[in-house]
Amino acid sequence: MKPDELSEFRTMLKLLQARLRGDVEQLQEEAFAGSEAGNESRSSNHMAEMGSDAWDLDFSLQLVESDQGVLEEISLALKKVDAGSYGLCEACLDLGKAEAKARIPKARLQAIPHARNCIECERIKENRR
Repeated sequence: MKPDELSEFRTMLKLLQARLRGDVEQLQEEAFAGSEAGNESRSSNHMAEMGSDAWDLDFSLQLVESDQGVLEEISLALKKVDAGSYGLCEACLDLGKAEAKARIPKARLQAIPHARNCIECERIKENRR
């Protein structure tokens, strides 16, 4: 991949990373905000409200967990940019394909800049699950 393309993807990854970090922080604050300014106390005497509060908390924590997983993928992608291996399909390389044949299409990287595999290998991986 050309240096200017790598720079473009590095910028894209950094922006996505910053946005997700902000989302994670906000979700964590909202999930664990007790009775702060403008919020009613999270403890309720009504069973339906307690169930709703528990569901909201669980949902927020699941989003945080998902976003943290994506943040880890982004960090790995940024390391690959620095190492010069960004944009190469891990599964293709594991199969012994040459780097020229293991490139992830740029359209896929623009849609999912932290993609680790080409579309074909990702489909195979998903079908195994």
